Amino acid sequence: MSVVGTARRCAVAAAAVGLLTVTPQSASASAAGHLVGGGNVSVGWSIPHTPASGLTNITFPLTVNRATAHEAGVYFAQQYSFAHGAGYTGLQPRSNSGGRERLHGVFSTFTAGASTTDANCHLGADNGPGVSCGVDFDGVYGHRYAITVTRTGTDTWTGKATDTVTGASTHIGTYSQPAGSGNIQGSQGGFVEYYAGVPSCSTMPRADAVFGGPTTTDAGGLSGGTKANYEYGDCVGRSNYHAVNGGTGTHVTRGYVSGSGSRVTSRTTPPPSPSPAPHTSPNSVGPAPQSKGSVTVSPGHGLAETGSGPAAQIAGAAAGLLAVGAGALWATRRRSRLRHTSNG
Repeated sequence: MSVVGTARRCAVAAAAVGLLTVTPQSASASAAGHLVGGGNVSVGWSIPHTPASGLTNITFPLTVNRATAHEAGVYFAQQYSFAHGAGYTGLQPRSNSGGRERLHGVFSTFTAGASTTDANCHLGADNGPGVSCGVDFDGVYGHRYAITVTRTGTDTWTGKATDTVTGASTHIGTYSQPAGSGNIQGSQGGFVEYYAGVPSCSTMPRADAVFGGPTTTDAGGLSGGTKANYEYGDCVGRSNYHAVNGGTGTHVTRGYVSGSGSRVTSRTTPPPSPSPAPHTSPNSVGPAPQSKGSVTVSPGHGLAETGSGPAAQIAGAAAGLLAVGAGALWATRRRSRLRHTSNG
């Protein structure tokens, strides 16, 4: 079985038991044409009091801020688990076109036996079984998007992205899970990944986004929290990484070169390069990576999501635990190819 397939299956196991932790493998410079993969940030989310039967819908608030480089290469993602199977959804920047800002919506499942008839989707996900859906659309950087995953049939699920400022909604895709896959579970992990490869960590394009706390209309309406956990993979300690956890969300920034398209509008002086992170086996099981970059807990500061109460307090428990295993693994599986197709 390939490393990619093994990682995905281990991630599903992590989601099921909430205990597995994996130290990710750094991308191979030779495999990437002497590029570094960029690495990842682990994000975790949870919705307390999720019914034992799971959720029939979930909304992930996500704001891709204007400082993010308007070009392909970074993926802001939230993952989710079914009772049997798993997937992810989120947004990726794209180059401006015709004077308009562009974003790419992604909605995929890694469940063997999944199917689709949607024109935005195709069979297969990250070199393994499942279904990948994706679509480019006119988006607005700095607007909060509601990324929703909704059960629209017995085992059929639909993903869409809605601009909460303008109300414009974009259909990303629809797929069907195998019979009996069940509903969405109440916690999982997400990530920020720079997947395209860069000559050096100091030339990584800027990523700047706010992940809000997820919500659902099930059980009379429930709310949860999202938090950044740590940086891992390539460029740990050399990526200009910073995260602010507060309220029900987290504000993550990473990289140096920001702006619209390939035009450089700002650059932050790179920090001194520390010793490289130790290389580990792609399937090693053990403690989470120790190098966590710069993470600041500052409730309500610099976030699009603010507030207090239970939702602000629960994000670090189940969400953080699951994100250590599942978030790190699923994001890592793509560094072997260092690219994303138009369908995610």
